[in-house]
Amino acid sequence: MAMTAWETYVEDLVTEVTKTRLRSLADSSIALFIESKLAEEIKRLHNPNADKTIQLIRDYANVDLTDKWIWNNFDSKTVRDRLNQYLKLRGDVVHRSRTIEPGPPQAHPVTKDDLEKAIRFLRNLVDATEKALQPVLG
Repeated sequence: MAMTAWETYVEDLVTEVTKTRLRSLADSSIALFIESKLAEEIKRLHNPNADKTIQLIRDYANVDLTDKWIWNNFDSKTVRDRLNQYLKLRGDVVHRSRTIEPGPPQAHPVTKDDLEKAIRFLRNLVDATEKALQPVLG
């Protein structure tokens, strides 16, 4: 659920940033074209890993998040890797097929501690992203 919230956040954020940047355009047909291209990209997004998110924000906000995703003991590479790991785990959990096997039930691959760490990570990631986009959003 946390990673689905991340996907929604990225979609809403890039839409907001784009609309903010397009307000200053005198030609509304250009704005409509850009908004339609963004809508197409959002439909194909599905899994906003680090590379996809960075590229989307770079394309529509003209901000490179690569060196902005840092906090405490997390450097940019660690943040990107961790985001990708959480998204992969989400995919594994959502798309795994359940087979009924004899014996005690298997433990779920995501523990409460894992979830708490993911939520803490996402809070920090959102804070770093918002800080990086503050000049665009005002």
